[in-house]
Amino acid sequence: MSKRSLKQHDELRQSVLSDEQSRAEYEAFTLQLKLAEQLKKSRKKAAMTQDDIANKMCTNKSVIARLEAAGGRGKHSPSLKTLSKYASAIGYKLEIKLKRAE
Repeated sequence: MSKRSLKQHDELRQSVLSDEQSRAEYEAFTLQLKLAEQLKKSRKKAAMTQDDIANKMCTNKSVIARLEAAGGRGKHSPSLKTLSKYASAIGYKLEIKLKRAE
């Protein structure tokens, strides 16, 4: 990517994120991506496959793949119950906390 296209990208990003609604969507999606990455890393650390997790949760591998992919525009957003089951299946517990906005 050239310096010019990086500059254009930064300008577009700044413009979009200056809109309150767009920023909220961006932050929500970023949170989904971080959670998905954490799920995947934790599963691998537990030396388990997606099939292993699916069997423990009595579901299909495709469900686990969706959880770890963070896709679907909210269509496949996991419930707290599902996240708790996933955590339990890999030997973790789910914790949720609020942090003061910066």
